[in-house]
Amino acid sequence: MRNFLLIIVLLVSGTISAQVSFNAGGSVMKGFSSPWYTGFHAGLEIPRDDALSFYGRVTHLFHQTAEDSISFNAQAIDFTTTFPSVLTVKGLPSMNYTIIEGGTRFYLGNGFDFGFAAYGGTNFMLALNKVKVNYDDFDETLYEIQPAERVDGGIFGIGAGLLGGVKYSVPRYGTFYFDAGISYLFLVQGTQQNVYGALHSSLLFAMNLGYRYDIVW
Repeated sequence: MRNFLLIIVLLVSGTISAQVSFNAGGSVMKGFSSPWYTGFHAGLEIPRDDALSFYGRVTHLFHQTAEDSISFNAQAIDFTTTFPSVLTVKGLPSMNYTIIEGGTRFYLGNGFDFGFAAYGGTNFMLALNKVKVNYDDFDETLYEIQPAERVDGGIFGIGAGLLGGVKYSVPRYGTFYFDAGISYLFLVQGTQQNVYGALHSSLLFAMNLGYRYDIVW
């Protein structure tokens, strides 16, 4: 992860620009065979010239909950005094996304600073997922779910993708933009073998709507 962030810093610091832009807005994302996620994003963009910029963005997408619960075996902490020794407990998994991405954008039309323009580019990303399980009530003083039974934890992914969008810059007020992209996570690793992955997808389609404010010095 530190190497990925270093690449972004080097890309940004390698540009010579007297302008930096901050942006924020809403985001939605859909994975192949997974539900829609909604959330928000914030980032920065540094133009190299009116036709090329480097950008970084962090997107957080709120958790989605699985449609069906899962059965877990809660074992008695003390087999000699607790009956039954194994209790079936239902649990409902949920998962969110935090995505860190960076890349380049190429502008067509009026360019980075003025009026209408279209843009496209490429990106690299880190996708971090937190998986939680909401268990039905049971007496946790008498029973516990063993680590081998648990499916909560995290999922870590590295990917790349393509993006495209449009923007409109209003003098003195800033820039409004909409973009969409498709990405593929070519490396995915869970923090444990049994981490729940039904809400996860390696093929991601995302859309973002937001506002950009430029600072020139």
